[in-house]
Amino acid sequence: MKTFLWYDLETFGLNPRYDRIAQAAAIRTDMDFNQIGEPIVLYSRLSPDYLPTPDSCLITGITPQEVNERGIPEAEMIERLRAEFMVPETIAVGYNNINFDDEVIRSTLYRNLYDPFEREYRNKCSRWDIINLVRATRDLRPDGIVFSKLNDETNAPSFKLTDLTEENNIEQIGAHDALVDVRATIAIAKLIKEKQPKLFQWAITHRSKNEISKEIKVLNHIPFLHTCPLFVSEKGNTHPLLPLFYEAEKSAALYCFDLTHEIPESAKGSYQETGIMRLMINRCPFIAPISTLDTASEQRLGFTKAWIWDKASKAVASPVLSKESILSAKEPYEESAKDPDLTIYSSFTSDHDKGVMASIRAMKPEEKLRKGEHLFDDDKYHKLLWRQVGRNWPEALSEKDRESWKNFCALRLINPPVEGTPTYELYMRNVEEKLESTDTDYRDKEILLRLKEYGEELFDKVIK
Repeated sequence: MKTFLWYDLETFGLNPRYDRIAQAAAIRTDMDFNQIGEPIVLYSRLSPDYLPTPDSCLITGITPQEVNERGIPEAEMIERLRAEFMVPETIAVGYNNINFDDEVIRSTLYRNLYDPFEREYRNKCSRWDIINLVRATRDLRPDGIVFSKLNDETNAPSFKLTDLTEENNIEQIGAHDALVDVRATIAIAKLIKEKQPKLFQWAITHRSKNEISKEIKVLNHIPFLHTCPLFVSEKGNTHPLLPLFYEAEKSAALYCFDLTHEIPESAKGSYQETGIMRLMINRCPFIAPISTLDTASEQRLGFTKAWIWDKASKAVASPVLSKESILSAKEPYEESAKDPDLTIYSSFTSDHDKGVMASIRAMKPEEKLRKGEHLFDDDKYHKLLWRQVGRNWPEALSEKDRESWKNFCALRLINPPVEGTPTYELYMRNVEEKLESTDTDYRDKEILLRLKEYGEELFDKVIK
């Protein structure tokens, strides 16, 4: 039976490859939004090789002490989440999860010696993200739903959950609590299905790469509508795209031209300069046929079906938009990350190493290093295994490894591997400055005092 697993994460930072989960929540429902079983709420303990971002703690109100008191080791937390994701025919769905939460889940799985991708397809499982459906509803079929609030920064329609629930009279007390946000996401999805059932059904049917590819007529260069935050403006988030070519055979990367741009004289440059974009059709993009436009949406968005077809016919004839021209102008991508924690996309895991991972996961913590240390083909997994044991079961380390683990933790705090991540010194300075500021309110000062205490504990534990 198909079910939705609605989920949300609160994290200790905004880098999905590096930062850690603070709280995860999930609710399973049937396809009519009826809850199945009890909600899941998990907290993940922090290991001493990592410092949270103070601003993230101030937003969520979650401190390291809270997760360490209420939580379980990260390896156990991600194992429990993975089991839920992989219940047969589960559609894992959230709000802006494809761009962030799903990446955090992938990296956490990878860091804990799981295939980071199989939960997205095995057992007829899949994933979805409703945020672009919400954007498309506002642009194309808004009747019955209020979109009156504006984003303070862009002056465009706001798609914050708190704004949407408030203006549509949906209760959401306690934003930035994962379970509260899950319930709000379900309520918004239910509202769209009730008010615009055809649009909802279109979106859920056309969420996968296979279904999307059937709708996109690349060979005939038939334009289509695409809704995404890149197009944000006061008019909306939907633009007409002209499909040009796939990057390679069976590739998920589709090159398109945004018809709202002037036809470029060169393919060199960014999307903002050329209008050429690389659309990943395996990341649940919202697409729709041009015929979806009605008179109201044409007026709202500022273009008509006739204008789209006329512009598309001119763009197709441009030699600048040929495959040869675009790919020759494209800068080659190079993976800059070197640290094993961050190289999730540097290579695919071999079947042999996947088998080793499974056997090691079944071992007791004290056996993992002794029996699994030299079994992997790819050496990075030996390093990840050692780090995983230190992070989750430090008591299982030998006396020699405990000293090495302490030195590793100290190095990570003093010199973290991700550019822009605060060092221990900057973390403590940031906390002190916020504590001394007259702009910091009492609630935030309480959190900051806890963060200062945590920093001092780490210093005593691994640095001095």
